Amino acid sequence: MFPISRIKHLFLLSTGLLFAVYLFAWSALEAHAESAKTYYSHGQAAEEKDDVIAAYHAYKAAFDLDPKEIKYRVAYERLRTSATAAYVKEGEKFAQSDNVVGALAAFLKALDIDPGSDIAATEMRKLQKQLHQEDLTEQKSIAPTQNMAPPPTLEALPEEAFSLHMAEDSRNIYEAIGKAVGLNVLFDPDYNSKRIQVDLKDVTPLEALRIVGELSNTFWKPVTHNTMFIAQDTRIKRAALSQQAVQIFYLKNVTQQNDLNDVQTAIRNLLPNAKIYGVASENAIMMRGTPDELQLAQLVVSKLDQPKAEVLVDITVMEVSRDKLREIGLSPPTSFTVSSGSSQTLNQIGHTSSYSITIGNAAAEFLLTDSDTRVLQNPRLRAVDGQKATLKLGERLPVATGTYTVATGSTSASAETQFQYLDVGVNVEMTPSIHSDQDVTLKLSVEVSSESGTETIDDVDEPIISQEKADQVIRLKDGETTILAGLVKQSDARTVSGWPGVGEIPWMKYFFSTQKHEVTSDELIFMIVPHIVRAPASDGNTGPIDTGTENGVQIHEVSAPPTQPIAGPHP
Repeated sequence: MFPISRIKHLFLLSTGLLFAVYLFAWSALEAHAESAKTYYSHGQAAEEKDDVIAAYHAYKAAFDLDPKEIKYRVAYERLRTSATAAYVKEGEKFAQSDNVVGALAAFLKALDIDPGSDIAATEMRKLQKQLHQEDLTEQKSIAPTQNMAPPPTLEALPEEAFSLHMAEDSRNIYEAIGKAVGLNVLFDPDYNSKRIQVDLKDVTPLEALRIVGELSNTFWKPVTHNTMFIAQDTRIKRAALSQQAVQIFYLKNVTQQNDLNDVQTAIRNLLPNAKIYGVASENAIMMRGTPDELQLAQLVVSKLDQPKAEVLVDITVMEVSRDKLREIGLSPPTSFTVSSGSSQTLNQIGHTSSYSITIGNAAAEFLLTDSDTRVLQNPRLRAVDGQKATLKLGERLPVATGTYTVATGSTSASAETQFQYLDVGVNVEMTPSIHSDQDVTLKLSVEVSSESGTETIDDVDEPIISQEKADQVIRLKDGETTILAGLVKQSDARTVSGWPGVGEIPWMKYFFSTQKHEVTSDELIFMIVPHIVRAPASDGNTGPIDTGTENGVQIHEVSAPPTQPIAGPHP
């Protein structure tokens, strides 16, 4: 058995170890919390210096260390958009100075903070295109269903330029070009060949086929991967021989029925000969037409089906109220009262000493009051281009609008009052229009209201609503600050209380009267700052596209990659 002293020693030792572990864990938690507080303090200091990037990272670090503290998350989420915009501006500065690597790094940091930043993504794609000299815009097509053949296409023709000098029958010229590039050439039985002269230098085979078609008034269409069919270019022949195909275009950015209708109407007006059907339940457009018409429709869909631009508007409502009161002087007695303690006749007045005399109190006033009240509202409102957004902060007050009588019996009736509710507080309605040059036109209605009292009307207490409201349409640049409206109310009141005459003598008025001077001012300011979080979709490619003649859509490619098949028909 262990002696009692040994047991006590082991007990004290274990207790000491547990206490040491507790102290270590507590100190670790304190250090952890202190570290999060330190980062938060650094973020506040950086935000005061208008360094939103440093403030964002400091707030984010504080939240990572203490994710249960809600104020840390609110702080870094609040600065997410501003930090993204700061990195975008930094990247634009690097791009203007031809520092492509620095610009890409800044745009990547912006996307790391806000992966949905369309401006950062667009600018980065432009820089990548500049570096690699290629367009990274991907146009995804719908793969044909298995076991269903796609429209026939020719294998890519050689890109090497050659010269062609012939004065022959057009059939012989077609066959000569076919032999030169390894194509089989078939002719329509109704084909009328005629003699033409071709004098070409430094043209590709595709350009040569197009020129020969124009000279001979013919067109060609693919039959297999290495066979083309030649026919006379007439409306009847094109309608009979033009290859038809079906393709479905899924729209990714449709938010309402009008979005689908707009794209569908644009394709229908551009390609009147194609058959187009909108499937609203799938946000899709199904189209049947020639391969060239489908290719042109795919281009139109890719250009029109873009995410709508979005803007985040900081609306700062500041109300500054100041009341300065100064009251100084001596208030001498202003009343003198004589009263008798017993009832007397007129003859007895003045023959008795039973009187009491009362003199009013004197007072000295030395008072200075200076109050400054600042009420600040800073709502943030995000809206899609052309869509109305509404924000209401405050309460709803009931207001009587009328009465009606309800019969409760054969001879009695009761009056009931109808009410409607008014939104009191900060009410914002905004409809933005975002332009391609990153300007923003805002149709704004900002209202600040409050209950300032009540008034009884027909035994009903009605609230008195004080209101400041501004309705304007303004155009601002991204990040530009403007004062939407300002309303200043001022009053200057002076009050004198004391003896007349001597209370109005300069330098003596403070001994025989009280001078009261009160100045009040109330100013209301609206500040508007728009931040574009998603720019209008535009890849800068707005040049014209060759679509052939009026008889049919014919896409003429300048140069096709070696793996890109050529669709027909082509002239």
